[in-house]
Amino acid sequence: MAEPKRMFNNTNISFDQMIEVLNNSSDGIMVTDHLGIITYMSPVAYENMGRSEKDLIGKNVDDLVREGRYDHSVVRDALIKGERTTGIVTVKEGNRVVSTCTPIFDANHKIIMTVTNIRIQSLMDKYLEELNSIKAKSRRYKSAIEYIGSLDKNKNAVIAESPAMIEILSYLERVAWTTSTVYLQGESGTGKEVLSRFIHNESQRSNEPFIPVNCAAIPTELLESEFFGYEKGSFSGALTKGKPGFFEMADAGTLFLDEIGDMPLPLQTKLLRTIESGEVQRVGGTTLIKTDVRLIVATNKDLALKVKDGTFREDLFYRINVIPVKIPPLRERKEDIVPIAEYFISQFNKKYDTGLTLTTEMKKILEAHSWPGNIRELRNLIERMVIVPGSINDIAELASSSSESAAIIDNETIHEKSEQHTGDLKSLVRAVEKEYISKLLNEKEWRVNEIADILGIHRSMLYRKMQELGIQKKVGVK
Repeated sequence: MAEPKRMFNNTNISFDQMIEVLNNSSDGIMVTDHLGIITYMSPVAYENMGRSEKDLIGKNVDDLVREGRYDHSVVRDALIKGERTTGIVTVKEGNRVVSTCTPIFDANHKIIMTVTNIRIQSLMDKYLEELNSIKAKSRRYKSAIEYIGSLDKNKNAVIAESPAMIEILSYLERVAWTTSTVYLQGESGTGKEVLSRFIHNESQRSNEPFIPVNCAAIPTELLESEFFGYEKGSFSGALTKGKPGFFEMADAGTLFLDEIGDMPLPLQTKLLRTIESGEVQRVGGTTLIKTDVRLIVATNKDLALKVKDGTFREDLFYRINVIPVKIPPLRERKEDIVPIAEYFISQFNKKYDTGLTLTTEMKKILEAHSWPGNIRELRNLIERMVIVPGSINDIAELASSSSESAAIIDNETIHEKSEQHTGDLKSLVRAVEKEYISKLLNEKEWRVNEIADILGIHRSMLYRKMQELGIQKKVGVK
């Protein structure tokens, strides 16, 4: 009569099935009694320990250590401590295994057996390396998300109605699909960051991080650690876990370096080395970290002149000057002014729950302005127009205030008044304004609308200026 199969409590798995489970475990499994005598080993355990069944079953772990089969016994450590114990064991052939031994107790809390998991250390090291890699990538993405979250989200719209900008966008669409460095040149406020985001969004890296960096805004003492990261304890105030730099955060994505012309020479040297090798070394670190970054740089300075005066490395200039793109100032693409203004109005109306709209007259005022501060100046003006309550005349004054002096002064009047003037600059400008406006009023027979158009200001601003300057219409003048 066949012996009935033994079953475990609270389970439908038989003893034979349990042995089958242990034999197929990817971990090596070893069982000993309370004295440390080996009673069972799985096939993987034999393989990991480098011994056969006849060499191990029935042997005491202490005897195996005395025979030099292993340098020490984790099982013995667990029996002595009475708790789970992990250690690294070196077998005779020089292999190393990671063993975790767990004592099993009876109802009286006496050890009746032990169960040990045995893993090859090299495999554990591989797992650990992969885990650290995943953790590092997780920290990189976390840092990137935190960094991106601190940036202005209202810089993403690309608005182009002018032929010049339409041509540039068409060119950048083709360039975006390459990995070449793009060098954006243009005055401050022309939208270099917006175009860099456009390049990233049109590229094959659009699902990876876009990291914009203003090189001029970072304190000199923090430049290296911000760009290349640092290891824990590298300097006073460093994060305990270290921090990835901009290159690590932008790995597989795009790194945009704005105002690169303001970067100090020592950092330029390290930047060049990183661009050429694709490797970064953290401050306080000893290992090189491989990165894959698409670089976009921008500046409002003439880098060729900076190379000549020795403030910008020539080799770095030629390294980044791969695909140069010149962005025209706003005054040279007047077709874009009103569409951009209306975009900002839509954004700020939504933000402040207002309902500003542009009249035809206001649009003419905006288009007539020279916008020395470019899109940034336009954005700031629109925000004020939305926030500050007032009439259309007040808005017109805001729109024209930054350029009114330039608009109402001609060379002849300046020359004449400056020859006679002995006071400060403010009083000279006032005298010139008064002279020129008075001359226009007499020439145009006080046709205020016509004169305001010549001056490039709103008629309400002209009336106010006349009042400030003490210009009054004489009795009898038509």
